[in-house]
Amino acid sequence: MRKEVQLELFEQMLTTHDWFYHFSDDHRYYIKGRDSAQRIRVMMERLEELGLKDEAKELYENYRPEDI
Repeated sequence: MRKEVQLELFEQMLTTHDWFYHFSDDHRYYIKGRDSAQRIRVMMERLEELGLKDEAKELYENYRPEDI
């Protein structure tokens, strides 16, 4: 898969991620958010291996709420 497509997929993951899942009282939402966070970490590692560490970090910081 092309690097640009990987970055677009990563950005989509970030936009749909529930950044506040750990505050949920519903265990199902917590599990879903935890799994999503794990997929984001794996994708960041993959992007780093492709030489896109700076781009991935910039996207992550742009979407991550300040208090998280």
